Amino acid sequence: MMSRMKSLRKLKNKVVLITGGSQGIGKALALEAARRGAIVVVCARNLDLLQQVSRRCLVLSGRPSFAYQLDVTDPDQTDQVLTKIRHEVGDIDVLINAAGLGDMTAAVKESLSMMSRMVNVNLLATMYLSRCVAKQMMDQGYGAIINIGSLAGKIPTPHAAAYSATKAGVIQFSNVLRMEVADYGVQVLTVNPGPVDTAFFDRADPSGDYLSHLPDNMMISADKLASTVWDNVGYKTREINVPGYTGTLSWIYQIIPGLGDWAIKRFFNFQQHKELL
Repeated sequence: MMSRMKSLRKLKNKVVLITGGSQGIGKALALEAARRGAIVVVCARNLDLLQQVSRRCLVLSGRPSFAYQLDVTDPDQTDQVLTKIRHEVGDIDVLINAAGLGDMTAAVKESLSMMSRMVNVNLLATMYLSRCVAKQMMDQGYGAIINIGSLAGKIPTPHAAAYSATKAGVIQFSNVLRMEVADYGVQVLTVNPGPVDTAFFDRADPSGDYLSHLPDNMMISADKLASTVWDNVGYKTREINVPGYTGTLSWIYQIIPGLGDWAIKRFFNFQQHKELL
């Protein structure tokens, strides 16, 4: 089975399903997969943007490319789209759960509707789609499931409590799923990037305050991230932390959390009494 999983190191003619594929990290992953010859299937709510990405993938890969409109929070719609993919494209070789959203707001100011939305999109949708596709991959004896976590799921930062909680859930869900499917030749890879240069923060942090505290060299290129991800598919890689040093930082935080809290608050110039007024 490991030999069959190794076949995913070359994506030519492999069926790759990517949620959140209309923009950001999902789009970058789709285009890079196409460059490597994959049959790319992108899903998201915005069909116009999806079709633009799909057409671009077709040009890059010379292979068929597909776009399906999908609200990942709707399990019935998810089931319908998976059925269409099975009939119109074929079995899925690689699944990437890249759909996600964030909101950089203090926990006591966060609305219930936004918290619910983040849980549904970032966590529950990832869990449900992984569950559905994992069954097919176990039957076929190989596959890869790539879940986009976040550095925020490993190292807490002010103004991201709900978002961090969803990403921590993605990481832990992936850890357990990995154990359950490993004997069937299915790789489960968690990707935990720091801030990525996409439109994510335009919506999550319209004030720009969160980004203003980050050094310029901490921002990650979506294209480079996508290349790194695909370079690790078909291997025994469990987790990718980008930038690389963040893996060490998260380990240190687990060992000395008190010092970690102090350093993080100081780094973000976070003053709780002002934020809660």
